[in-house]
Amino acid sequence: MALPKITHPVFKITIPSTKKTYGFRPYTVKEEKLLLFLKDNDNISEVLDTIKQIINNCCVEEIDISKLSLFDIEYIFIKLRSQSVGSIIELVYRKGEQKTEFVVDLSQVEVKFHPEHETKFIIYDNIGVAMSYPTFESMLRLEQAQTDNIDDAIFDMFVDCIDNVFDDNKVYTEFTKEEMSEFILSLPRECIDKIKKFLDTMPVLEHKQTIKYKDGSTEEVVLRGLKDFFIF
Repeated sequence: MALPKITHPVFKITIPSTKKTYGFRPYTVKEEKLLLFLKDNDNISEVLDTIKQIINNCCVEEIDISKLSLFDIEYIFIKLRSQSVGSIIELVYRKGEQKTEFVVDLSQVEVKFHPEHETKFIIYDNIGVAMSYPTFESMLRLEQAQTDNIDDAIFDMFVDCIDNVFDDNKVYTEFTKEEMSEFILSLPRECIDKIKKFLDTMPVLEHKQTIKYKDGSTEEVVLRGLKDFFIF
């Protein structure tokens, strides 16, 4: 006799970069087993692949993880954890030899958008670019780049992030990676600073928390990215 099937509640998560909303279910014992794999795992590639697998498992609609930005992935995972286990987590803040415990409400954690951040701008004369956010994979390549080829990794990210080029007459959407590399290399130096500003002001998963020490004093700390939340 077949066992009864479990019906899971579905909740909605709006992707920060696209503002599209998808349905998700809480993660189950299957995903909990995957999370155990993350504990004490220092291999960033394996950690990111596991997080992507969990998100894919829990999304009840078709979603292309490969096209989402790093902050999208982090945000989805935070909200999944909040809905699946509970929104309150306990963390430890270390300052010198002092350790202070505090709690964070994950339901209050959001992606912060820089007021000067632009995804479309004029880069030279009448020529402009529309940017797309670095994917998980491109951020991973940058993370794993060695010191002697970090400049190449950053340049590759510039190439990957340009979605299209436009001028007064046309929007250019069809080009090879080699053509885009040649285009960027032909730009005056100050133009690269505009692309760099796009990357420097990208949205980030961020939360400010006030910590109270034993002596009664307080301090505001800023948590950024999954690594600061220690939710594995």
